[in-house]
Amino acid sequence: MVGRKRILEKVIKNKFGFYELRNKPTAEEQQKDFEEEYYQNEKAGYESAYTPEALEYFQNKAQQKEIAIKKVWTSNTVPQILDIGCGEGFFMKYFYEKGCKVTGIDFSKYAMEHNNPELLPYLKQGDCYQILGEMIAQNIQYDIVNMDSVLDMVQDQTKLLKLIKQVLKTDGILCCKVGNNYSDYQLNLLKKGVLSKEYWLDEEGHTYYFNKDGFIRFMQENGYFCKDIYTEGLIELNLMNELTNYYENPAAGKSCYKAKLNIENMLHELSPEKTNEIMRLFGSMGLGRELVGIFQIA
Repeated sequence: MVGRKRILEKVIKNKFGFYELRNKPTAEEQQKDFEEEYYQNEKAGYESAYTPEALEYFQNKAQQKEIAIKKVWTSNTVPQILDIGCGEGFFMKYFYEKGCKVTGIDFSKYAMEHNNPELLPYLKQGDCYQILGEMIAQNIQYDIVNMDSVLDMVQDQTKLLKLIKQVLKTDGILCCKVGNNYSDYQLNLLKKGVLSKEYWLDEEGHTYYFNKDGFIRFMQENGYFCKDIYTEGLIELNLMNELTNYYENPAAGKSCYKAKLNIENMLHELSPEKTNEIMRLFGSMGLGRELVGIFQIA
């Protein structure tokens, strides 16, 4: 057991059951963080160069999303895809190489420039609220909207979801990934003293901290029906072992990350469909480092 600090001082639980910062950064502060620091300083796992195992992992996760989406979206047409917060562009690249029409939105072009520069012509750089508004004015709509690690960072989630609803076709799919924070698992580790503090708390980059039930409730309140929910990343299971607790023992972090890539790549190689079912079961229990929700307009 490690020494424990007071918890939940900087966040508050809202009516949906997930947490948010008591003192939120301004929109200007967040934009500066994204444009000037987030990618250049390789924060939050973004890197200018990835290992072959990591690139395989990104490819596999895109295919797993495709499988999850096709369970719900049954059209035989080639989908038009919008990726909000596209980052390096790996999700876009997967579908671009399959012949889909792809568009990405991001504050910064740095990550894409250094990873998938061939996709830059399909990137709209700037404020997503403004760009989505321009798309709505032009009556542009998409079959699939993907949004990774955006909803838990933005200032006005409700406004963003309203805009997305207007660029998403009636039978379209919103695939939304958020961090799984203050989960029952994490709170249990804090309670038992396995973790000494809330290591996932990021006052500069993350405004909101979703858990599974709060995520689904919030999306329902905003007019989206949850068709399925999956976990992404089983790395937190290492926290139960003091030798691999990478939060309290940062030296273990790289080996835990490498093991995560190798294990999940192996599972995918055995069966992408069965891997998705494993991730769906973990997601239904609220476990995993991140949650991926498959939503349609209610």
